Amino acid sequence: MMKVHPFTMIVFQLVLICMILFYMHPLYVLSILCFVLAMICVLGKLDSAKKTIAFSLYNALLVLMINPLVSQTGKTILYRSPRIPLVGRIKITGEALAYGANMGVKLICIFLIFTLFGMLTDRDEVFGFFSKYAHKLTLTLSLTVNIIHRLKNELQRVRDVMILRGVDFQGKRITNKIKAYYPVLKVILISALEGSMDRAEALYSRGYGIHRRTSYVKVRMEILDYFLLAINLLLLFLLGYGMILGRGSYLFYPELMPFRLEDLKYLVFVDFVLVISLFMIWGSKRWKFLKYRI
Repeated sequence: MMKVHPFTMIVFQLVLICMILFYMHPLYVLSILCFVLAMICVLGKLDSAKKTIAFSLYNALLVLMINPLVSQTGKTILYRSPRIPLVGRIKITGEALAYGANMGVKLICIFLIFTLFGMLTDRDEVFGFFSKYAHKLTLTLSLTVNIIHRLKNELQRVRDVMILRGVDFQGKRITNKIKAYYPVLKVILISALEGSMDRAEALYSRGYGIHRRTSYVKVRMEILDYFLLAINLLLLFLLGYGMILGRGSYLFYPELMPFRLEDLKYLVFVDFVLVISLFMIWGSKRWKFLKYRI
């Protein structure tokens, strides 16, 4: 399974998120969405990303429905409702729909970018990378994630034991449900406190905080990481240069701005760099020389 250095993927993720936030042009946003989807397909993780895509689509549709109701500006009026008491007339404009659709696509891109981060990195390597520079914060996050899983298992175990003792958790009245779950919550609280004491003793016995943290495995940069970092710098340069020239901007109100030829030409350069990074990820699964370390 192909993995990327955590630092490389963090920079890559931040650059993509900055592009999504600063680019307002619909074609730019759609091109980034196509790139992220193509990257997921190249990795062969489309099935595992279907839940994220479905969840992001629901949120995008919610934005698309709410924005025309909130924003009443725009010259292209598609629907005007009769006068409603205390509200007035509600009008739906084409500009509001276009802006909501654009924001929805941006939201989908952000969800998929975070999903892509998990596909291209190893969890242990990410925690090991962050622990070198923020070991206390990393330890807190690691313990938090672990305690959530343990509490879930503990809750299921205690609930099964209470059911064997005759406790009814399917009562129709809410008061009966509260009485049934109250002893379970007390057991879970006591178990969590005992678990925290065990972890504190384990950390103390290992000398946590006395000396500098050591690591058994060093995550090294490979050729692919250097290529991707160079592409990240190029994308960041194109983003800054484009913001200075006004490329990637788009006006939805009071009416939709026509597409400019300069924006389309600049989009070709951005897409070309994105295709290079996609080609490198695709080639890393086939080219053996990219696996050699420097």
